Amino acid sequence: MEFTQRTQMVVGEDRFNKVTDKKICIVGVGGVGGAALEGIVRFGFKNIAIFDFDTVDITNLNRQIISTRDAVGQKKTAVAAARAKSINPDINIETFDVFIEKDNLNLIKDLKPDYVIDAIDSVRAKLDLIEFCHRENIPVISSMGTGNRLNCTGFVIDKVEKTAGNGCGLSKVMRQELKKRGITGHTALYYTRPPESKAVNSANGRNAPGSCPFAPNIAGLAVAQYVVSQLL
Repeated sequence: MEFTQRTQMVVGEDRFNKVTDKKICIVGVGGVGGAALEGIVRFGFKNIAIFDFDTVDITNLNRQIISTRDAVGQKKTAVAAARAKSINPDINIETFDVFIEKDNLNLIKDLKPDYVIDAIDSVRAKLDLIEFCHRENIPVISSMGTGNRLNCTGFVIDKVEKTAGNGCGLSKVMRQELKKRGITGHTALYYTRPPESKAVNSANGRNAPGSCPFAPNIAGLAVAQYVVSQLL
């Protein structure tokens, strides 16, 4: 019995077989990206590429689905790929331990993806990836900020221009900068209300938002579901 049998009952065998041959690239496999990967793998996709230059940190344990005590200090791509293989040993998952930026975006082009999931934290890298995908006509969806939120019922997926007034600093920057680059109508997951907390942890010189197990994982699964629905 295939582990995807019940999924096929939902979408139909023919549609399932057609969509799961598609190539998905996930850029960033932390909170949102790790959950998106989980959804994509468990749905039954066979061809996946993941990009991340980070290692698992103990502070990731409160929310990132790929993270365990045993994984602390290991490359996120290696940990994520091992988890994917433990679900589906036959999966073709390529790992890239690189920080995606303007100079190496052709890595993605060479993969010929059918969809790109942008779960990057860096504003500059996020903008470069989005601009690249739009220029190359590669379907892409981005996650906006999921930090400082306990309630996870306010997420929607719509055009990034619709984020005005939601109190998300990342959304604001993305709206402004994408407009400067002549990019409109970009698809994004975002939270419709302002963050519930503005507390930050500036340890090691990095300002990091507060986080909890709920919002990033709900957001990642929502992004994965959107990609599936679009490909179907």
